[in-house]
Amino acid sequence: MIACENGQEEVVRVLVNQDDIDYNSCMKARDFAIQGGHYSLLSALLSCKSDDFHRTKNNDGNLLLECCAKYLEPKMATKLLLLDMPFTILQHGQLAPRQNHSYSWTYFMDASHPIDCFVRHSCVDLILNHRDFVSCSRELLHELAFAKDQHGREVIQITDASTRQYFYDRLYYCGRYEIFEGPPVHVSNTAVVMMAYDHGICAQVYRECLKENSLGLDIKGFVNCNRILGRVGAKIDKQKDKTSEEPMWEAEFQLWDKDKNSSLSEEEFLSYCAQHFGKKLTVAMKFMKNADEYQRETENRANLDATFVLSLLPSVDRTVFEANLEYPKLRNEISLTEYPHVLVMPAADRSLEDIFLKERPSENERRILLQQVAVGLQHLHQKKIVHGDVKKLNVVRVGNRLKLIDLDAGTKFEDPVGAKFSSGSLPPGALFYLCLWAYYQPYHFVEMFYELTSDEDTKLYCEHWDNVISTNQEALQKIKPKNGYVVKTFQNTNCRLPYKLVKAHPSLDVWAFGALMYQMYSGEELVATDFNQDVVDDKIQLAATWPQEKLTTRIRNKISNGQARDLLEKLLVVDPDDRIAMDNVLTHSYFNVESTDLLQKIDAIGVKLDYMIDLSKQHLKHLVSTKQDLMRGVFEATEVTIPTSFVILNTDLTKPLVETGEKKLDNLLKFMCKNTTQFGKTLADAVNGKSAFLSSGDDVFLYLVDEVEGTPVIPSVSDNAVYPIRIHKKSPEFLAVATPFIQASMQLLQGAKTVAKLAKCVGIPNPTGLIIDSTIKILHAAQAESSVVDFKVVHAAIQEESADPVLLQRIRGAALRELGQFFKANDPNKTYAGLRRTYTAEGHALWTSAENAEKINEGKPRPDTLAVAQEQSNKIVMFYKELLLDREEKKNVVDGSQEDTPTLNPPNNGNPEKACSCELM
Repeated sequence: MIACENGQEEVVRVLVNQDDIDYNSCMKARDFAIQGGHYSLLSALLSCKSDDFHRTKNNDGNLLLECCAKYLEPKMATKLLLLDMPFTILQHGQLAPRQNHSYSWTYFMDASHPIDCFVRHSCVDLILNHRDFVSCSRELLHELAFAKDQHGREVIQITDASTRQYFYDRLYYCGRYEIFEGPPVHVSNTAVVMMAYDHGICAQVYRECLKENSLGLDIKGFVNCNRILGRVGAKIDKQKDKTSEEPMWEAEFQLWDKDKNSSLSEEEFLSYCAQHFGKKLTVAMKFMKNADEYQRETENRANLDATFVLSLLPSVDRTVFEANLEYPKLRNEISLTEYPHVLVMPAADRSLEDIFLKERPSENERRILLQQVAVGLQHLHQKKIVHGDVKKLNVVRVGNRLKLIDLDAGTKFEDPVGAKFSSGSLPPGALFYLCLWAYYQPYHFVEMFYELTSDEDTKLYCEHWDNVISTNQEALQKIKPKNGYVVKTFQNTNCRLPYKLVKAHPSLDVWAFGALMYQMYSGEELVATDFNQDVVDDKIQLAATWPQEKLTTRIRNKISNGQARDLLEKLLVVDPDDRIAMDNVLTHSYFNVESTDLLQKIDAIGVKLDYMIDLSKQHLKHLVSTKQDLMRGVFEATEVTIPTSFVILNTDLTKPLVETGEKKLDNLLKFMCKNTTQFGKTLADAVNGKSAFLSSGDDVFLYLVDEVEGTPVIPSVSDNAVYPIRIHKKSPEFLAVATPFIQASMQLLQGAKTVAKLAKCVGIPNPTGLIIDSTIKILHAAQAESSVVDFKVVHAAIQEESADPVLLQRIRGAALRELGQFFKANDPNKTYAGLRRTYTAEGHALWTSAENAEKINEGKPRPDTLAVAQEQSNKIVMFYKELLLDREEKKNVVDGSQEDTPTLNPPNNGNPEKACSCELM
């Protein structure tokens, strides 16, 4: 005790190693060490005996783990961690979160704290193998990796790189693939397909691009990386134009090149990926049983365009896949050890089968879908490849386009085809009479079906498949004879079979495309099939021997669309030599609809629109000249009694910040700019009926904008003010109403002033020119992208005909009422962060500081900051005119109908989490 009290570490270490040590003295000695702040001594004492130690904090309330960080050893650290874990174990071995812990675990795992990586790894191992957690080790691993600190950050993100990989190796397949729970998305006799999150693709893409330029990721490599990742991260409902993507990516490169050295480090690139693609990307993993099919699939994709065929993504080495096949645990008693060959591809939205059954595409949509399939087959044929298994299940939608998949049946022209098949998509055999009937049968099939007509035929066929018949019942169902007919399939080309193998020819795909098109128009299969798309027993003879006359009659009876019927009669032709080629399929009139009638209708509509526009212009001219004289007289009575310029940030700048500096400033601006633009796009889609308006996801803060200064109003930390106002994440109604005003406010912000003000709040009192330039670029990019045009709510004539824009403040309906209710609830005393309402000589309403308002009202010379106020004011005027012009005024110009009051649709009562659709105008 005396040695501990005096801080004599060497003496303590000698004493604790004595056999006759008094453990009661040890307990008191620990208390003396804590009281005196001698934490190296505490470490030595705990390494001797710690079973009776139950303290987690010192006398000042600080974590002992934090105080002892430099002296921690695995055993001592584990003891302190177990006293303060973020979860507790229940009676049945399940883990439950603890509400009153002190965040010892997240502090210990934070890479910014002085704890040795070896100690971290050792403690994780000791905790995972602790006897108390044997029954829930898998759940425990997940809880340890994703526990959150007091700032909401996950352990796996804040820990050091080696510990992060330690978790990845134990959590994910091959250390990076987080396979979705639940059953696979597809199971067949030869393959299993599962969805997964890939946590390592961004880093791999970066490193592979570096192989071409070891000095760093330059702008060319950055564009190539985006091309690869764009195939995964593309939104389903977003049209992408390759020609417009490249300049956008080049501009992004300039923003993320912080040190302006024309290259991105791996850390910079991964930060970019985290913001634009997310920290993980959804992929599809195809586990294949047969090596030959795996080889065909990979070889066939080698030189194909990813526009038409689903591409392969960078992944781990084959040996890594094979070494980890025991990891994924699947339902239905499926063992992946039987499927050792793995392909990783972008995750698809839906198959054409699902699109057809669940989306019920219209006539025009069917034409577009079929055209995309035809273009894909044309591309394969140009590369001298036959797909060999064309059906709706083998066509998927990625982004906004259909792509071909399952090229394991693909075969090069003139090579034997049929190793893999779906008999429901195979053409019949054309019948030809042979003069040499004395030596051969009088008829034979030249395509994919064959009739076993003798015992010798049957014997040869069964011998070839003997190994499958005895071991694989599912495969047996596919290849066994049906009413004497079989498909001309094979295991290898050197074995004896009763038939000659068929050479791959594009006409096989043409027939299959015709069968697919027939089903999409008739709603029924050409020939009945089972769940594997193989012909059922009692229809096999029909599938093998279709007479052309009967086939043509079926098409004419079932297909009402004349152009579709004509194309099908050219596709579903029994003689392969007479079938249309895919090049000619795409030039058929079915895919090239005559547009003359449509253009005439459009011209007629255009004439009527010109007449209505002329009326609109006359009406608006009269409206502007009349209201201009009334504006100042009615100013005090106007409904604009609340500020309508504000911005949204993700941080309360009036509170002490955990993170400060340049990175925080960068994050603030990116959040404000990105979310303002995204809110606008989402609302535009909601107004146009394309999607629902979604909530922000996390709580955000509203800051008013001084419309003269062009900066957000940020109260000082000492002020006990109501601003900024917190907006809860479950408030999509307010965000829907506020989004147009937020977008307009972005146009008001003065770049340098706004950056300087935000920089001061995050601890940068005098930002350098480099910081200001880079952050201003972010702001200007957002201002350029944010556009009122998305809303399409007013005639262009307003802007064209109003030489002196007038502020039309007749803002009725839901938008302004909702905004007024919001301020009434959150700022009942109408403080408005010190802003005052005033107006310019032209009658334009402005919200600015009391000082500026006084100068404007007294007619004194305006301050320098007001030099651009007129331009800012005009921007406000033009935006509000377009946004808030009464529907009555628009409607009366067109058809004289009654006023259509703006409404705000309530959220779906069935699911309050879902966002509303907003109709402001």
